[in-house]
Amino acid sequence: MSYPSFENVIDVQKELHHLRFEYWKGHDLFSLQWWGLLLMFIVPWIIWYKVIPKEKKAEVLSYGLLIGLLSSQLDEIGVMTGTWAYPYQLVQTNRGLNPYNFTLIPVGYMIVYHYFTKWKHFILGNVVIGVIAAFIAEPFLDYTGIYKPINWHYYYSLPIYIVLPIIFRVFVYYFLEKNKT
Repeated sequence: MSYPSFENVIDVQKELHHLRFEYWKGHDLFSLQWWGLLLMFIVPWIIWYKVIPKEKKAEVLSYGLLIGLLSSQLDEIGVMTGTWAYPYQLVQTNRGLNPYNFTLIPVGYMIVYHYFTKWKHFILGNVVIGVIAAFIAEPFLDYTGIYKPINWHYYYSLPIYIVLPIIFRVFVYYFLEKNKT
């Protein structure tokens, strides 16, 4: 069985990088969607800075970074498998939607994490974020052309949006308790 050489793969990657850069430069950069992504990247952090007390920022940020990292990895899997795509990017260097993965979603979850300390309220807050993300944010990003679901339906995202923050809260609480002793 014949397969491409590693050098063939590298050549195709270089060509794809060049094509993506030219596409981004001509299609994305300074478009209305690009400005929207820039705002999506900056505004939530301003809100986060104002609403999270200084003494809780490190703990809350740790929680948010875990969510951002896993969101980014799940996003990368979805893009790599052709499940969805992003016709617009803030920066050309990756295929995921960083303003969403590292800002909008984690900041929302960090605010819920900080303000909803009882499990019942925390879960309810995450259900609300999950519904907003799956049935308002994703369709809006689709409508604006930023997000293109290919083999994905919005409602597939809902359980992920609800379960991930719960798992990470358990994880963070476990390590906080371990560090107290």
